Amino acid sequence: MSPVQTAVTAVLTEKFEVSPERIRPEATLESLDLDSLALAELGLLLQEQLGVRVEEDATAKRSTVGELVAALNAKRARQGIS
Repeated sequence: MSPVQTAVTAVLTEKFEVSPERIRPEATLESLDLDSLALAELGLLLQEQLGVRVEEDATAKRSTVGELVAALNAKRARQGIS
C-alpha cells in the first residue's frame, strides 16, 4: 500500500468513521457518505499529512478513492516526494 493510499484510508476510517471494507478503489467519495463539508475537510487533512496541495476537483463527490489516490501519487511524484 502506497503512503498516499495509507493516508487516505486512515483519514476515512479514523476521522469519518468509514468502515475499511467500504474503501475500495471504485468507491466514490459520495458513496462513502461524505458531504461537501466533509470533502473539504478530507482535502485539508490529506494536504497536512502528505505535504501536497489537494485540489477541490480531487475530492469531488463523484471522484473515486482510486482516482484520488492516483492524483495525489502523481502530484507527490512531480514534487519529488516519495
